[in-house]
Amino acid sequence: MRGRTPRRGRWSVVAAAALTLAGTLTACSSSPESTSSDAEQTIRFVWWGNEDRAEVTEKAVALFEKKYPNIKVKAEFSGYPAYVQKLTTQIAGGAAPDLLQLDRPTFGEYQQKHQLANLKPYLGKSLKTDKIPASLLAGGKADDGQYAMPAGLTTELVVYDKELFAKAGVTVPESGWTWKQFATDMVKVKNKTGRAGISDFGWSVDLFETWLHQRDKALYASSSKLGFTADDLTEYWNMLGSLRKKKAVTEAEVTTKSDGSVQNSPLVAKESASESSYDSGVTSYVSSYQGGTLELAPLPSDNASASGMPALPPVYYGVSQRSSHKEAAALLLNFLVNDPEASAVLGTTRGTPPNSDNKDAVCAKATGPDKQTCDFQTKMADRLMPSDSWFWPSGSAALKSDFQRVFDQVIFGETSVSAGAAKVVENAEQGLK
Repeated sequence: MRGRTPRRGRWSVVAAAALTLAGTLTACSSSPESTSSDAEQTIRFVWWGNEDRAEVTEKAVALFEKKYPNIKVKAEFSGYPAYVQKLTTQIAGGAAPDLLQLDRPTFGEYQQKHQLANLKPYLGKSLKTDKIPASLLAGGKADDGQYAMPAGLTTELVVYDKELFAKAGVTVPESGWTWKQFATDMVKVKNKTGRAGISDFGWSVDLFETWLHQRDKALYASSSKLGFTADDLTEYWNMLGSLRKKKAVTEAEVTTKSDGSVQNSPLVAKESASESSYDSGVTSYVSSYQGGTLELAPLPSDNASASGMPALPPVYYGVSQRSSHKEAAALLLNFLVNDPEASAVLGTTRGTPPNSDNKDAVCAKATGPDKQTCDFQTKMADRLMPSDSWFWPSGSAALKSDFQRVFDQVIFGETSVSAGAAKVVENAEQGLK
Protein backbone atom coordinates (compact mmCIF):
# COMPACT_ATOMS: atom_id res chain seq x y z
CA MET A 1 0.00 0.00 0.00
CA ARG A 2 2.38 2.66 -1.30
CA GLY A 3 5.00 2.03 1.37
CA ARG A 4 2.72 2.69 4.33
CA THR A 5 3.08 -0.66 6.03
CA PRO A 6 6.45 -0.12 7.73
CA ARG A 7 5.40 2.51 10.24
CA ARG A 8 1.79 1.46 10.58
CA GLY A 9 2.90 -2.07 11.37
CA ARG A 10 5.31 -0.93 14.04
CA TRP A 11 3.03 1.56 15.73
CA SER A 12 -0.11 -0.58 15.62
CA VAL A 13 1.89 -2.85 17.93
CA VAL A 14 2.46 0.05 20.32
CA ALA A 15 -1.20 0.99 20.24
CA ALA A 16 -2.20 -2.59 21.03
CA ALA A 17 0.25 -2.63 23.91
CA ALA A 18 -1.27 0.58 25.24
CA LEU A 19 -4.69 -1.09 25.26
CA THR A 20 -3.23 -4.03 27.15
CA LEU A 21 -1.77 -1.60 29.68
CA ALA A 22 -5.11 0.06 30.12
CA GLY A 23 -7.05 -3.15 30.49
CA THR A 24 -4.98 -5.73 32.32
CA LEU A 25 -2.20 -4.33 34.47
CA THR A 26 -4.07 -2.94 37.43
CA ALA A 27 -4.76 -6.37 38.86
CA CYS A 28 -1.08 -7.31 38.93
CA SER A 29 0.29 -4.69 41.29
CA SER A 30 1.15 -6.54 44.49
CA SER A 31 4.68 -6.11 45.84
CA PRO A 32 6.67 -9.18 46.91
CA GLU A 33 9.41 -9.02 49.55
CA SER A 34 12.77 -7.92 48.18
CA THR A 35 15.84 -10.13 48.38
CA SER A 36 18.77 -8.49 50.18
CA SER A 37 21.28 -6.96 47.77
CA ASP A 38 24.01 -8.95 49.55
CA ALA A 39 22.56 -12.28 48.43
CA GLU A 40 23.61 -14.24 45.36
CA GLN A 41 20.99 -13.43 42.72
CA THR A 42 20.23 -12.73 39.08
CA ILE A 43 18.25 -9.67 38.00
CA ARG A 44 16.76 -8.77 34.63
CA PHE A 45 17.38 -5.39 32.99
CA VAL A 46 15.63 -4.47 29.74
CA TRP A 47 15.95 -1.47 27.41
CA TRP A 48 15.47 -0.43 23.79
CA GLY A 49 17.80 1.45 21.46
CA ASN A 50 20.23 1.30 18.58
CA GLU A 51 23.32 -0.92 18.42
CA ASP A 52 25.62 1.78 19.77
CA ARG A 53 23.48 2.09 22.92
CA ALA A 54 23.35 -1.68 23.30
CA GLU A 55 27.13 -2.08 23.03
CA VAL A 56 28.00 0.50 25.70
CA THR A 57 25.15 -0.57 28.00
CA GLU A 58 26.44 -4.12 28.01
CA LYS A 59 29.92 -2.82 28.88
CA ALA A 60 28.47 -0.79 31.77
CA VAL A 61 26.59 -3.85 33.02
CA ALA A 62 29.83 -5.85 32.96
CA LEU A 63 31.45 -3.18 35.12
CA PHE A 64 28.56 -3.43 37.58
CA GLU A 65 28.90 -7.22 37.80
CA LYS A 66 32.60 -6.79 38.52
CA LYS A 67 31.84 -4.36 41.35
CA TYR A 68 28.99 -6.51 42.71
CA PRO A 69 30.05 -10.11 41.94
CA ASN A 70 27.07 -11.56 43.83
CA ILE A 71 24.62 -9.95 41.38
CA LYS A 72 24.34 -11.28 37.85
CA VAL A 73 22.45 -9.22 35.29
CA LYS A 74 20.46 -10.72 32.45
CA ALA A 75 20.30 -7.87 29.94
CA GLU A 76 17.86 -7.70 27.02
CA PHE A 77 17.31 -5.02 24.38
CA SER A 78 15.27 -4.52 21.21
CA GLY A 79 13.69 -1.84 19.04
CA TYR A 80 11.05 0.32 20.70
CA PRO A 81 7.74 -1.12 19.39
CA ALA A 82 8.82 -4.73 20.01
CA TYR A 83 10.10 -3.67 23.43
CA VAL A 84 6.76 -2.15 24.47
CA GLN A 85 4.77 -5.17 23.27
CA LYS A 86 7.03 -7.70 24.99
CA LEU A 87 7.31 -5.73 28.22
CA THR A 88 3.56 -5.17 28.47
CA THR A 89 2.93 -8.88 27.92
CA GLN A 90 5.50 -9.82 30.56
CA ILE A 91 4.07 -7.43 33.14
CA ALA A 92 0.52 -8.56 32.48
CA GLY A 93 1.68 -12.16 32.90
CA GLY A 94 3.49 -11.49 36.18
CA ALA A 95 6.97 -11.87 34.66
CA ALA A 96 8.17 -8.26 34.76
CA PRO A 97 11.91 -7.51 34.60
CA ASP A 98 13.52 -5.99 37.67
CA LEU A 99 14.93 -2.84 36.06
CA LEU A 100 13.35 -1.36 32.96
CA GLN A 101 13.91 1.56 30.64
CA LEU A 102 10.97 3.94 30.21
CA ASP A 103 9.98 6.96 28.17
CA ARG A 104 7.29 9.51 28.94
CA PRO A 105 4.34 7.53 27.53
CA THR A 106 5.35 4.24 29.16
CA PHE A 107 6.23 5.97 32.45
CA GLY A 108 2.77 7.53 32.57
CA GLU A 109 1.07 4.23 31.76
CA TYR A 110 3.05 2.03 34.17
CA GLN A 111 3.08 4.48 37.06
CA GLN A 112 -0.63 5.13 36.92
CA LYS A 113 -1.30 1.39 36.68
CA HIS A 114 0.84 0.85 39.83
CA GLN A 115 3.53 -1.17 38.07
CA LEU A 116 6.53 0.88 39.23
CA ALA A 117 8.08 0.76 42.69
CA ASN A 118 8.32 3.99 44.66
CA LEU A 119 12.07 4.63 44.93
CA LYS A 120 11.80 6.95 47.93
CA PRO A 121 13.05 4.30 50.41
CA TYR A 122 16.33 4.09 48.48
CA LEU A 123 16.95 7.82 47.94
CA GLY A 124 20.03 9.10 49.75
CA LYS A 125 21.00 5.52 50.57
CA SER A 126 21.70 3.06 47.76
CA LEU A 127 20.28 5.55 45.26
CA LYS A 128 22.05 8.92 45.27
CA THR A 129 20.41 12.06 43.89
CA ASP A 130 22.56 14.92 45.23
CA LYS A 131 24.37 15.42 41.90
CA ILE A 132 21.28 15.10 39.70
CA PRO A 133 19.46 18.36 38.91
CA ALA A 134 15.99 18.68 40.43
CA SER A 135 14.63 19.55 36.97
CA LEU A 136 15.63 16.09 35.72
CA LEU A 137 14.39 14.26 38.82
CA ALA A 138 11.01 15.98 38.44
CA GLY A 139 10.21 13.92 35.34
CA GLY A 140 10.17 10.72 37.42
CA LYS A 141 7.98 12.09 40.20
CA ALA A 142 4.28 11.34 40.62
CA ASP A 143 1.84 11.16 43.53
CA ASP A 144 4.46 12.51 45.97
CA GLY A 145 6.82 9.67 45.11
CA GLN A 146 9.90 9.10 42.93
CA TYR A 147 8.99 6.31 40.52
CA ALA A 148 11.79 6.65 37.98
CA MET A 149 15.27 8.12 37.62
CA PRO A 150 16.59 10.07 34.61
CA ALA A 151 19.08 8.20 32.44
CA GLY A 152 20.49 11.44 31.05
CA LEU A 153 19.74 14.88 29.65
CA THR A 154 18.64 15.46 26.09
CA THR A 155 16.92 18.06 23.98
CA GLU A 156 15.54 18.33 20.47
CA LEU A 157 17.47 19.67 17.50
CA VAL A 158 18.02 19.56 13.76
CA VAL A 159 20.77 17.29 12.41
CA TYR A 160 21.92 18.50 8.99
CA ASP A 161 24.43 17.74 6.24
CA LYS A 162 26.95 20.58 6.40
CA GLU A 163 28.09 20.26 2.77
CA LEU A 164 24.57 20.13 1.31
CA PHE A 165 23.47 23.20 3.26
CA ALA A 166 26.59 25.04 2.07
CA LYS A 167 25.89 24.02 -1.53
CA ALA A 168 22.42 25.53 -1.17
CA GLY A 169 23.84 28.71 0.35
CA VAL A 170 22.06 28.04 3.64
CA THR A 171 23.63 29.18 6.90
CA VAL A 172 21.96 28.51 10.23
CA PRO A 173 21.24 31.91 11.86
CA GLU A 174 23.24 32.49 15.03
CA SER A 175 20.02 32.94 17.02
CA GLY A 176 18.28 30.11 15.18
CA TRP A 177 15.64 30.14 12.45
CA THR A 178 12.19 31.63 12.59
CA TRP A 179 9.68 29.26 11.05
CA LYS A 180 9.45 31.49 7.95
CA GLN A 181 13.24 31.54 7.54
CA PHE A 182 13.34 27.79 8.06
CA ALA A 183 10.73 27.17 5.36
CA THR A 184 12.60 29.39 2.90
CA ASP A 185 15.89 27.61 3.58
CA MET A 186 14.41 24.13 3.23
CA VAL A 187 13.06 25.09 -0.22
CA LYS A 188 16.53 26.38 -1.15
CA VAL A 189 18.11 23.08 -0.14
CA LYS A 190 15.64 21.11 -2.25
CA ASN A 191 16.11 23.33 -5.29
CA LYS A 192 19.92 23.35 -5.11
CA THR A 193 20.66 19.75 -4.05
CA GLY A 194 17.70 17.68 -5.21
CA ARG A 195 17.17 16.34 -1.70
CA ALA A 196 14.27 17.34 0.51
CA GLY A 197 15.41 20.07 2.88
CA ILE A 198 14.28 18.07 5.91
CA SER A 199 12.55 14.79 6.69
CA ASP A 200 8.84 15.47 7.16
CA PHE A 201 8.25 15.55 10.93
CA GLY A 202 4.48 15.89 10.89
CA TRP A 203 4.20 12.32 12.20
CA SER A 204 6.09 13.19 15.41
CA VAL A 205 3.92 14.24 18.32
CA ASP A 206 7.15 15.24 20.10
CA LEU A 207 7.83 17.98 17.54
CA PHE A 208 4.20 19.11 17.65
CA GLU A 209 4.60 19.41 21.41
CA THR A 210 7.65 21.64 20.88
CA TRP A 211 5.66 23.86 18.52
CA LEU A 212 2.90 24.12 21.14
CA HIS A 213 5.32 25.17 23.88
CA GLN A 214 6.61 27.93 21.64
CA ARG A 215 3.04 29.26 21.79
CA ASP A 216 2.68 28.91 25.55
CA LYS A 217 0.60 25.75 25.16
CA ALA A 218 1.27 22.07 25.92
CA LEU A 219 0.26 18.63 24.76
CA TYR A 220 -1.51 18.03 28.08
CA ALA A 221 -2.96 20.72 30.33
CA SER A 222 -3.32 18.12 33.09
CA SER A 223 -3.46 14.35 33.50
CA SER A 224 -7.10 14.46 32.38
CA LYS A 225 -7.17 17.29 29.84
CA LEU A 226 -5.50 18.03 26.50
CA GLY A 227 -3.58 21.26 26.13
CA PHE A 228 -4.26 21.75 22.41
CA THR A 229 -7.22 21.93 20.03
CA ALA A 230 -7.97 20.57 16.58
CA ASP A 231 -7.34 24.08 15.23
CA ASP A 232 -3.81 24.01 16.65
CA LEU A 233 -3.03 20.72 14.96
CA THR A 234 -4.66 21.84 11.71
CA GLU A 235 -2.41 24.93 11.63
CA TYR A 236 0.67 22.81 12.33
CA TRP A 237 -0.06 20.19 9.69
CA ASN A 238 -0.99 22.87 7.14
CA MET A 239 2.40 24.52 7.70
CA LEU A 240 4.10 21.24 6.80
CA GLY A 241 1.66 20.70 3.94
CA SER A 242 2.84 23.91 2.29
CA LEU A 243 6.43 22.62 2.47
CA ARG A 244 5.35 19.26 1.08
CA LYS A 245 3.83 20.96 -1.97
CA LYS A 246 7.23 22.53 -2.65
CA LYS A 247 8.95 19.18 -2.03
CA ALA A 248 10.96 20.79 0.75
CA VAL A 249 10.09 17.86 3.05
CA THR A 250 10.19 14.18 2.18
CA GLU A 251 7.45 12.62 0.08
CA ALA A 252 4.73 10.50 1.68
CA GLU A 253 6.22 7.19 0.54
CA VAL A 254 9.46 8.07 2.33
CA THR A 255 7.93 9.75 5.38
CA THR A 256 5.70 6.80 6.22
CA LYS A 257 8.78 4.66 6.95
CA SER A 258 10.03 7.09 9.61
CA ASP A 259 9.68 5.90 13.19
CA GLY A 260 12.34 7.89 14.99
CA SER A 261 15.04 5.25 14.61
CA VAL A 262 18.28 5.80 12.71
CA GLN A 263 17.67 2.54 10.84
CA ASN A 264 14.59 4.09 9.21
CA SER A 265 15.93 7.62 8.90
CA PRO A 266 15.32 9.44 5.59
CA LEU A 267 18.44 11.50 6.31
CA VAL A 268 20.61 8.40 6.63
CA ALA A 269 18.96 6.99 3.49
CA LYS A 270 19.96 10.21 1.63
CA GLU A 271 16.34 11.19 1.02
CA SER A 272 16.73 14.46 2.94
CA ALA A 273 19.47 16.88 3.91
CA SER A 274 18.39 17.25 7.54
CA GLU A 275 16.21 15.73 10.22
CA SER A 276 14.67 16.71 13.55
CA SER A 277 15.61 14.44 16.44
CA TYR A 278 16.96 14.32 19.99
CA ASP A 279 20.63 14.90 20.73
CA SER A 280 20.77 11.49 22.44
CA GLY A 281 20.74 10.07 18.90
CA VAL A 282 23.66 12.07 17.53
CA THR A 283 26.18 9.23 17.97
CA SER A 284 23.94 6.90 15.97
CA TYR A 285 23.44 9.45 13.19
CA VAL A 286 27.15 10.15 12.85
CA SER A 287 28.11 6.47 12.84
CA SER A 288 25.39 5.60 10.28
CA TYR A 289 25.62 8.55 7.89
CA GLN A 290 27.95 8.05 4.94
CA GLY A 291 29.42 10.61 2.55
CA GLY A 292 28.92 13.83 4.48
CA THR A 293 29.52 15.76 7.69
CA LEU A 294 26.65 16.19 10.12
CA GLU A 295 26.19 19.34 12.20
CA LEU A 296 23.61 20.34 14.82
CA ALA A 297 21.20 23.27 14.90
CA PRO A 298 18.37 24.44 17.17
CA LEU A 299 14.74 23.98 16.19
CA PRO A 300 13.00 26.95 14.55
CA SER A 301 10.98 29.26 16.78
CA ASP A 302 9.16 32.56 16.39
CA ASN A 303 9.40 33.20 20.12
CA ALA A 304 12.79 34.42 21.36
CA SER A 305 11.88 33.54 24.95
CA ALA A 306 10.43 30.09 24.19
CA SER A 307 12.57 27.78 22.06
CA GLY A 308 10.25 24.83 22.70
CA MET A 309 13.40 22.77 23.27
CA PRO A 310 13.05 20.97 26.61
CA ALA A 311 15.73 19.83 29.02
CA LEU A 312 14.40 16.28 29.22
CA PRO A 313 15.62 12.87 30.26
CA PRO A 314 15.72 10.96 26.96
CA VAL A 315 14.64 7.89 28.92
CA TYR A 316 14.17 6.88 32.53
CA TYR A 317 14.97 3.82 34.62
CA GLY A 318 12.31 2.30 36.83
CA VAL A 319 12.08 -0.72 39.13
CA SER A 320 9.16 -3.09 38.79
CA GLN A 321 6.68 -3.05 41.66
CA ARG A 322 6.53 -6.85 41.41
CA SER A 323 10.30 -7.35 41.50
CA SER A 324 11.62 -9.55 44.31
CA HIS A 325 15.07 -7.99 43.74
CA LYS A 326 14.31 -4.30 44.28
CA GLU A 327 17.44 -3.62 46.34
CA ALA A 328 19.74 -5.11 43.70
CA ALA A 329 17.83 -3.33 40.92
CA ALA A 330 18.23 -0.03 42.78
CA LEU A 331 21.98 -0.69 43.03
CA LEU A 332 22.21 -1.22 39.27
CA LEU A 333 20.11 1.87 38.65
CA ASN A 334 22.37 3.95 40.89
CA PHE A 335 25.46 2.55 39.15
CA LEU A 336 24.15 3.49 35.70
CA VAL A 337 23.31 7.08 36.64
CA ASN A 338 26.02 7.90 39.19
CA ASP A 339 29.13 5.76 38.70
CA PRO A 340 31.90 7.78 36.95
CA GLU A 341 33.28 4.76 35.10
CA ALA A 342 29.84 3.73 33.88
CA SER A 343 29.13 7.28 32.69
CA ALA A 344 32.42 7.35 30.79
CA VAL A 345 31.46 4.14 28.99
CA LEU A 346 27.86 5.16 28.26
CA GLY A 347 28.94 8.55 26.89
CA THR A 348 25.99 10.41 25.34
CA THR A 349 24.00 7.40 24.08
CA ARG A 350 21.18 8.39 26.45
CA GLY A 351 22.00 12.08 26.35
CA THR A 352 24.65 13.60 28.58
CA PRO A 353 25.00 11.93 32.01
CA PRO A 354 22.36 12.96 34.60
CA ASN A 355 24.99 13.27 37.34
CA SER A 356 26.44 16.78 36.95
CA ASP A 357 29.99 15.79 38.00
CA ASN A 358 29.99 12.89 35.56
CA LYS A 359 28.60 15.10 32.80
CA ASP A 360 31.45 17.56 33.28
CA ALA A 361 33.99 14.74 33.22
CA VAL A 362 32.51 13.07 30.13
CA CYS A 363 32.21 16.35 28.23
CA ALA A 364 35.75 17.43 29.17
CA LYS A 365 37.18 14.33 27.44
CA ALA A 366 34.56 14.01 24.70
CA THR A 367 35.50 13.66 21.05
CA GLY A 368 33.49 13.17 17.86
CA PRO A 369 29.69 13.00 18.23
CA ASP A 370 29.91 12.98 22.04
CA LYS A 371 31.69 16.34 21.86
CA GLN A 372 29.11 17.64 19.37
CA THR A 373 26.34 16.76 21.81
CA CYS A 374 28.10 18.32 24.79
CA ASP A 375 28.95 21.48 22.86
CA PHE A 376 25.39 21.82 21.58
CA GLN A 377 23.91 21.51 25.06
CA THR A 378 26.38 24.09 26.39
CA LYS A 379 25.52 26.52 23.60
CA MET A 380 21.78 26.02 24.09
CA ALA A 381 21.81 25.94 27.90
CA ASP A 382 20.09 29.31 28.32
CA ARG A 383 17.42 28.42 25.77
CA LEU A 384 16.39 25.02 27.11
CA MET A 385 12.98 25.07 28.75
CA PRO A 386 12.12 23.35 32.07
CA SER A 387 10.44 20.01 31.46
CA ASP A 388 7.81 20.03 34.23
CA SER A 389 4.98 20.60 31.74
CA TRP A 390 6.21 17.88 29.36
CA PHE A 391 4.58 15.12 31.45
CA TRP A 392 2.59 12.54 29.47
CA PRO A 393 -0.18 10.82 31.46
CA SER A 394 -1.83 7.43 31.02
CA GLY A 395 -3.32 7.29 27.52
CA SER A 396 -0.42 9.13 25.88
CA ALA A 397 1.06 5.98 24.33
CA ALA A 398 -2.15 5.62 22.34
CA LEU A 399 -1.98 9.28 21.28
CA LYS A 400 1.57 8.80 20.00
CA SER A 401 0.55 5.92 17.73
CA ASP A 402 -2.76 7.51 16.69
CA PHE A 403 -0.98 10.76 15.77
CA GLN A 404 1.25 8.88 13.35
CA ARG A 405 -1.53 6.74 11.93
CA VAL A 406 -3.76 9.73 11.15
CA PHE A 407 -0.84 11.72 9.71
CA ASP A 408 -0.26 8.88 7.27
CA GLN A 409 -3.88 9.18 6.19
CA VAL A 410 -3.41 12.93 5.70
CA ILE A 411 -0.25 12.74 3.59
CA PHE A 412 -1.68 9.97 1.40
CA GLY A 413 -4.85 12.01 0.78
CA GLU A 414 -7.16 9.62 2.61
CA THR A 415 -8.48 12.36 4.88
CA SER A 416 -8.28 16.14 5.05
CA VAL A 417 -6.02 17.96 7.48
CA SER A 418 -8.93 19.38 9.46
CA ALA A 419 -10.76 16.04 9.65
CA GLY A 420 -7.58 14.26 10.65
CA ALA A 421 -6.81 16.81 13.35
CA ALA A 422 -10.35 16.52 14.71
CA LYS A 423 -10.02 12.72 14.83
CA VAL A 424 -6.69 12.91 16.74
CA VAL A 425 -8.25 15.23 19.34
CA GLU A 426 -11.39 13.11 19.65
CA ASN A 427 -9.40 9.90 20.15
CA ALA A 428 -6.95 11.56 22.56
CA GLU A 429 -9.79 12.91 24.71
CA GLN A 430 -11.33 9.45 24.81
CA GLY A 431 -8.00 8.00 25.92
CA LEU A 432 -7.91 10.29 28.95
CA LYS A 433 -11.33 9.22 30.24
